Amino acid sequence: MVFRQFSFLFFFCFCLLSFSSSIPHRCHEDESISLLKFKKTLTVDPSSERCISYCYPNMSSWNMSRACCSWDRVICDEMTGHVIELGLCCSRLVGKIDSNSSLFRLSHLQRLDLSWNNFLNSHISPEFEFDPIRELDLTYVDIYSTIPLNFSSHFTTLGLEDTGLYGIIPESIFHLPNLEILDLSSNYQLSGYFPKTKWNSSASLVGLDLSGVNFSCNLPESLGYLISVHSLSLGNCNLRGPIPESISNLTRIESLYLDGNSLNGTIPSGMFSLPSLSYLSLGSNQFSGQLEDFKSNTLVWIQLQGNRLQGHLPKSIQNLVNLKYLDLSFNNFSGSVDVSLFSDLKQLSYLSLSYNSISLTNEKEVKSSLPESLEYLRLAACDVKELEFLRSAKKLSDLDLSNNKVQGRVPDWA
Repeated sequence: MVFRQFSFLFFFCFCLLSFSSSIPHRCHEDESISLLKFKKTLTVDPSSERCISYCYPNMSSWNMSRACCSWDRVICDEMTGHVIELGLCCSRLVGKIDSNSSLFRLSHLQRLDLSWNNFLNSHISPEFEFDPIRELDLTYVDIYSTIPLNFSSHFTTLGLEDTGLYGIIPESIFHLPNLEILDLSSNYQLSGYFPKTKWNSSASLVGLDLSGVNFSCNLPESLGYLISVHSLSLGNCNLRGPIPESISNLTRIESLYLDGNSLNGTIPSGMFSLPSLSYLSLGSNQFSGQLEDFKSNTLVWIQLQGNRLQGHLPKSIQNLVNLKYLDLSFNNFSGSVDVSLFSDLKQLSYLSLSYNSISLTNEKEVKSSLPESLEYLRLAACDVKELEFLRSAKKLSDLDLSNNKVQGRVPDWA
């Protein structure tokens, strides 16, 4: 999904941090041996372009001539000397990982990041016990398995994006009482059901991304219990029915992605009053009715294209001073829309009003212009008759004025 780059900012690669140990003299021999055995099962592919980072950990420092607590990307507890963190994100590693890996003999390991490596056809048994690991990131690691069932109740972070998971998500995963971040997105053979009652993780959950997982159900009222959530991504989940009114309870939410589903009904007015909401994506659904007034000016990104919304565009759009992206195309909006509605949006870079039943006008006594910040403008079939409103939009790189009523000579300034 092109614009999901903003939807889930909580996961990070440990390789972007500087890992070093202040106690290289303390290290447990059995843990050193386990790490070296794990290293022997892997090879390094220098040509790999799998990673999004330019920081590649170096495992050449892993040898018995140095204490394991001084090895690259290995963190030990300062008091006990036990290995507690291992961050091998973006290491260009090739190999396989299974439940018998010596890696899992590190009995004090709390934080494990193996993301963005090529562990093709790895397999972790559903019965595998992850205790005492609290934070696990296997993003873009091809494990091709069902979701393990035995996550510790102390689990806080679980990143399993695009890992080839299949089967049904165990409901117990939503009830981990300390869970803060859960990302199961882009596992297209995975399906699941939302808890209908309050989730045990509802007070702690900050980020939830299930995009691409097949739910084939309505959004439950129980989503309204996620009072701590900052980012909620449920795009392309085969969801249907209306958005529950309880979603207005998510007063801390900053990013809400429900695009590419079959959701219908009217958009709850309370969504436009959420005090922290910055990114809202409801495109490619079946929403109908009028668009309510925006009562919060925190919105940066609005995608409502491909619905059945109707009526006039709300004048409150002109108050969205932080807005950068607005897509209202392929709806049933109607009436005259004056250019002045957008002229004060000084950060707006993308605007699409194409294929509605509106007429874009510029009829006020003092003519208005679209903001200079605009780079992408799509006004197909918007009854445009003249181009003067484009005079200030000097950064335009993408312009669609097809199926309009512009006549005469193109102005020299254009």
